[in-house]
Parts: sequence; C-alpha cells; structure tokens
Amino acid sequence: MRLAVAILLAGVLAVWLVKPIGDPCAQLERLPQGSTAKSSPSFSPPLTRTCTYTVVGGVQARSRYVPWLDWIVVILLAGLAGAAASVLSPGARRARQGAPARAARPPATARRERVQRPARTPRAERPPRAARTPRSERPVRERPTRDGGRAETAERDAAARERARRKRAERDRPRPDG
Repeated sequence: MRLAVAILLAGVLAVWLVKPIGDPCAQLERLPQGSTAKSSPSFSPPLTRTCTYTVVGGVQARSRYVPWLDWIVVILLAGLAGAAASVLSPGARRARQGAPARAARPPATARRERVQRPARTPRAERPPRAARTPRSERPVRERPTRDGGRAETAERDAAARERARRKRAERDRPRPDG
C-alpha cells in the first residue's frame, strides 16, 4: 500500500510539475505553420497545466487543461505496483504456502489456568474533612520582600497608595478656565 501511494504521489507531481505523459498542447495542429507551443504547470487551479501558443506574428494565446489521461495512467501504474508488492511480500508467500504467518497459540487445555486472587477488602471510609475557617477569620499573610523586611514593605505600600490617591484627587479636581 505504501509503495502504491508513493508511486501515485511521485507520478502526480511528475505529470503536473515536470512533463505530462502525452502531447500537452494538442491544439497546435490547428494553428498556422511555424507556430509554437509551450506547456508549463499551473498553480491556479492546482494539478492543471497551461499551454502557451505563439503564432508566427508574435501573438500569444493561453489555455489551461487537466491531463485526465495522464492521471488515469498514473493511477493504474500505482495500482499495479501496489498489487505486485502485496503479491510478492513475504506474508503473502507464507499464506500461499499454507504456513502460519505467526506462531500458533497453544490449545486452551495447555494454557495455564488463571490464578484466583482473593477478593479485595473494602476500603475504610475517610473521615470527613474539617470545615474551613471563613476568610475574615484567617490570619493575613504578609508577602516576603527581597530584603526580607515586612513592616517596611507595608509602609511603602501605604505611601504608594497615598500618592496614587492624591494624584487621582488632583486629576479629578475641577480647574478654572484661564
């Protein structure tokens, strides 16, 4: 299966990006003598090709086409390669020869009987958890600082709050127009 997918992917990319299997620009016969055609991959929409026709006078025309016949050939080649790989694989050869692919299991009588484990004893129930104290009654934990001082931190925080309060009061105070 992997081989078929790899061949399909490589074939699709080769037909799209490198060169199609058949004649990419079949309408060249309809143009005047001396006209040329060039095929290139097209990315909008993907998996299509663009033919650029140049007439003797220098006029160019473009047409897009999907190489359906090329895709069909690539799909058939990938399918054949996948089928050949599955037929020639070691597992398929063993199956054709009648040999077991894996070691056979011993008959049920030869297997060891399962050891009977004693029944589990029921777990003892956990005691109920103690009720938590309300937040208002819990002691307030002070956050440690880099220097380890807790009282100094509280003073700094109080001073910072006071400065912020003064700034807000000054900002919110009405100013006389002037």
